[in-house]
Amino acid sequence: MLTSDLTRARRRNGRIEPIPLTPKDRERLLPAAEHLALSAQGCVGKTRAEFEAACAEAPARPTDYKIVKGLRKLIEDRCVFEARFKSQSGGEPWELRRAVFSCAAEIRRNAETPDQFDADALLASTGAEFDLTPEEAETALFADLKQNHLLTQFKRIDAESLLDAYETGQKQAILLRAARVTIEFPKPDPGGARLFFRKLKFRRLLYTARQLKGGGYEVEIDGPFSLFRLTTAYGLQLALMLPVLDECGLWRLRADIVWKPNPKPYLFELEGGREFSAERDNEPLADEVQQLKERFLQLESEWEVETARELLDMPGVGLCVPDLAFTRKGEPFRVYLEALGYWSREAVWRRVELAEAGMKEPVIFAFSSRLRVSEEALDEDLPSELLSYKGVVSAKAVLERLENMWARRKALPSASEFPPALE
Repeated sequence: MLTSDLTRARRRNGRIEPIPLTPKDRERLLPAAEHLALSAQGCVGKTRAEFEAACAEAPARPTDYKIVKGLRKLIEDRCVFEARFKSQSGGEPWELRRAVFSCAAEIRRNAETPDQFDADALLASTGAEFDLTPEEAETALFADLKQNHLLTQFKRIDAESLLDAYETGQKQAILLRAARVTIEFPKPDPGGARLFFRKLKFRRLLYTARQLKGGGYEVEIDGPFSLFRLTTAYGLQLALMLPVLDECGLWRLRADIVWKPNPKPYLFELEGGREFSAERDNEPLADEVQQLKERFLQLESEWEVETARELLDMPGVGLCVPDLAFTRKGEPFRVYLEALGYWSREAVWRRVELAEAGMKEPVIFAFSSRLRVSEEALDEDLPSELLSYKGVVSAKAVLERLENMWARRKALPSASEFPPALE
């Protein structure tokens, strides 16, 4: 992904936007992009130094230095470099160096004349200790240095696609410096909306969602520059959401961007999208949620669990996007679970506000105990409950909450207090 120093951005009238490549720019840069792609492909099996030397030969004007450097960064992101130490004994290059240098020092101390030092014999004897031939020992001696790493894999890309990736990369680099992002889906496809929210959860992004009067959704996402920690990791996850947006239908994005040296944020706007494909409606759950689902299925209980497909809306208050749905066998009683993780204490309080505002569907909000929120923060008379956990969410703890909610439901004179939310 591009970084801000590799991004060409235009700032004026309080707005910021990437400088797009014109058709003439693309025509001029096409040979450089093709050279970089072919260089990486041709250097598989060679060292990083050889790869960098080949990339340095890319034909480009001096004025295109920043763009070509960005293209090269995108090529490097598609490469896998590894140390080429092939010892069967499991040793490391630094261990081989220590052995060789120690042995060489000992030989020089005991040698009567400089002619008695034989480098080939030294490499042969020391390399044998690591199951290496003299040639392999010489190659492996500094194999852990960055420039000597081997290019073992390259994810191929053609020149035109590389230029397209550069255009997207500039937009992502700007989002890396966002303080707040608002995305509006004016006419969302139900499947597209589910995909978008699952992706948000998968990338652990903090958001507030509400349904618009016309039936669309507005989602406000915290940007990395609104947090006090995890800025780099969080910003990367946010930037990676940009290509996903086009899979979720029509969208409009507005973001407040912190871009030095201006202390005030710039406004950044984007829009796009295309028709949602039903094939995209089976995105994986976040790892911890999938593991919870698998552990729960191993329990012998009266509950069935599946991936939640519903979006629970509280008009004028907000939207809840559960991860899992639990159904009592033989009963129309359904309970949802949303995993809030450990990213934000505020996210837990947002869900408390939803429950207190009158959300009828019963939801278990699971969050890390590191957020220091008491489970008693939610009134026990409400349909939903808070579940604090250490490490991972316990399937047995979830089952215990489900049984408690079922017992409370049966104790009611009418089931209308907990209406099913089946689609």
